[in-house]
Amino acid sequence: MSSTPAVQLAGLQTEDRNLRTTDIDTVTTLELCRILNREDSRVPSAIESCIPVIAKVIDTLAERVRNGGRVFYIGAGTSGRLGVLDASEIPPTYSSPSDQFIALIAGGDHALRHAKEGAEDDRDGAEADLRPFNLDPTVDSLIGIASSGRTPYVLGGLSYAKSRGATTVAVVCVSPSAVEVEGNADYLIPAVTGPEVVTGSTRMKAGTATKLVLNMISTGIMIQLGKTYGNLMVDLKATNIKLKQRARNILRFIGGKSCIQSDQELDSILESCQGSVKLAAVTIVLKVSIAEAQDRLQRNKGVLARVFEEARGKNAMARSQEGGDLVLCVDSGGSSCKAVIMAKTGEVGAGCAGPCNVTNIGVESAMAVISEAVQNAVDDCKTIRGFQFQAIELSAAWVGMAGYGRPSLSPVIDKSLSKLLGLPLGPRLKITNDIDILPSAVTDRVDLDTVVVVVAGTGSVTMSYKKVNGEFHRANRVGGWGYIFGDGGSAYDIGREALRGALLSSDIYRLRKQLDPTTDIRTPPSLSQAIFQHFESLYPGSRAEDLLSTILVPDATLHDARDATLATTKRIAGLAHLVVSLAGSDDEARRIVQAGVSGLVDQVALLVQTQGIDTLESGLVLAGGMMQNELYRAMFATALENRCGQFKQTEHVAQPAVCGARCLLSQIKSTK
Repeated sequence: MSSTPAVQLAGLQTEDRNLRTTDIDTVTTLELCRILNREDSRVPSAIESCIPVIAKVIDTLAERVRNGGRVFYIGAGTSGRLGVLDASEIPPTYSSPSDQFIALIAGGDHALRHAKEGAEDDRDGAEADLRPFNLDPTVDSLIGIASSGRTPYVLGGLSYAKSRGATTVAVVCVSPSAVEVEGNADYLIPAVTGPEVVTGSTRMKAGTATKLVLNMISTGIMIQLGKTYGNLMVDLKATNIKLKQRARNILRFIGGKSCIQSDQELDSILESCQGSVKLAAVTIVLKVSIAEAQDRLQRNKGVLARVFEEARGKNAMARSQEGGDLVLCVDSGGSSCKAVIMAKTGEVGAGCAGPCNVTNIGVESAMAVISEAVQNAVDDCKTIRGFQFQAIELSAAWVGMAGYGRPSLSPVIDKSLSKLLGLPLGPRLKITNDIDILPSAVTDRVDLDTVVVVVAGTGSVTMSYKKVNGEFHRANRVGGWGYIFGDGGSAYDIGREALRGALLSSDIYRLRKQLDPTTDIRTPPSLSQAIFQHFESLYPGSRAEDLLSTILVPDATLHDARDATLATTKRIAGLAHLVVSLAGSDDEARRIVQAGVSGLVDQVALLVQTQGIDTLESGLVLAGGMMQNELYRAMFATALENRCGQFKQTEHVAQPAVCGARCLLSQIKSTK
């Protein structure tokens, strides 16, 4: 047994004493469980920073596995057991060969159930365990797992694999680490989870982080290899009753109306296809022989989506030509992402997904959200339902993205969207800020050369647009400063003002209750009461005297400062509709709404007056969450007309993506 330079345990984050858990032996069991849960909730954020390198690992290892390579896991103790668990679950879940993912644990299989003292310290042991497998440097890979980053068995395995030319990956829970110092890992994943609840017990947070990372790597590899269709496990082995039923469910989901077979008939098809759900799906959906289905799968490297896309390509184009030109408009906003697909025959499909402000979630995440929204729109459109959106031939697309326009982001977004939608940037693919879709609501009015757009959502902004060559282009802006400065008339502005009064009432109530415990919560003004009740319904157990804490930190799981800030902003803005609903009966609510409306009218007036806009010859477009509220919109319209006069045309836009899609169709018709 060769020696390994000593590494001081005292220098490892996993060995530090956790100051948050020093009294775990004296608290109640309920509090103990809460402490454990709070500590566990820190694990995902520790992995967040590792995601870019994990993605590279998945891409690299997937390609090597696709070419016949094997993935080896090595580790000791908990780390070794987690490697064995991950490797052993791949074959039954994804029908992978049993020798494709191989796990070795210091001390051998006996060590899975019984600790084998000294095995982890045998640096040469890993080489002895790996040597019989005759590592192929061109395709094989090794994942060394060591929470401490210093386990001699793992260090030895990484060194041996590296010397043989195999790709090496290390998963550790400390930084810096001995693995990093030795430099034998091509990819280092340091998921630093910090001190454990019980000092040094790395089966806890470190073990959880390791399991999540391994899950991500192996699942990512399987997805890249076509082991899934969407999020369905189409390469499972139906080896028991549960999996047989899952196989039937998957075939029925994929086949849709094409799958009319009974359970017995599906079982017979699966048996004919040697239990392959993918093969059975191709025969059912495309109505081809097993031999033909095998050829198609082989030609597309076993990826079911590609098989269907190949078959649908010509069909999709024929359908799009049959149904008329297909256009797509995506309104990718900070609150949600909405997509609309429209044909000249009038066929429409609409889809929705989550928040999509690219400056908040990043380009990669934004592309994933847009993909989801577009696919949902395709699934909602009768003539192309069932296709993957990448197989659809689009005549034109318009994507309006919140956060677009920043010099550092725009080129990346342009390239990503062009690739995603399969369209070159230019006449067929238009990319703008989301607000720039709104003037399309009045594009068909040839008598309008100027339009003012007013958006009142979480924030607010006023824009003016001038028509050039038949299209509206942004001219000037007022507002849009962001929630910190409280855009006038925005949901955040109104919610914040209402909270000021409620917080004062909360302080008064708390101080009075200290003097007289019988103080009635009904003593504050009605608006404050409504706000107290609002938060109590959202967060049962919250109290009026603790309103500030309820607003700022209602969710202990949000450790990411950006997520916590966005959540707080959303909670504050969420009060606006409550305030507006009370404006007819509560003086304070009416005052707040009127002040907000006045602030928004000031924005419009400033733009109109300084730019010399003639309202009687201009259009007005109203949009945003607040403008969906009839009472708010009516109050705003009245105040605006009193201040600036009447506009020639006013449009209230509830679905910007629909307006954008109609505009695209109109442009296509005009060029033919």
